[in-house]
Amino acid sequence: MTDRKTLSISLGTHRQLEKLGDQLGLSHKDLVAAMIQFFAVTKLDPRYPKADAPDVVLKKLTDKVDALDKRFIGFIREQEKTLLKPMQADVQALRQVSESGQGAGLTPAQLEEQLTGVVEAMQTLLRLSFRTALVDNALRSEYKQQVDALIAQQNAL
Repeated sequence: MTDRKTLSISLGTHRQLEKLGDQLGLSHKDLVAAMIQFFAVTKLDPRYPKADAPDVVLKKLTDKVDALDKRFIGFIREQEKTLLKPMQADVQALRQVSESGQGAGLTPAQLEEQLTGVVEAMQTLLRLSFRTALVDNALRSEYKQQVDALIAQQNAL
């Protein structure tokens, strides 16, 4: 039994094969093997050469990442305005009270309660950031349920 097979193609297709092979510096055998490998790896359908062209897919993906980046930056700015800056002001006020000696009436338990609130707010911010940036905008819907369950589990701790 032979380890080679013959392929019958039209004269026009043969000319295209020769031209492409010359451009790429490949023999007919090597060019056909490279084509098969290319379609197997990229999973492109050669019947629809423009449908899933890698450059078009890359452009769409780049645009989506840029849009996601803008949304994420906007989200972070909003969280900074509504959570981080007020938390920073509270911590600075606590520090001033404790340094001025007016905080003598502030018990260690009260201080711990204030700082615990700050830590919990930061944890909430991080969870919201993760969920909004990754799950709602980029990942598949089944991950959303998993992340929701993880956030609920962390909130229960």
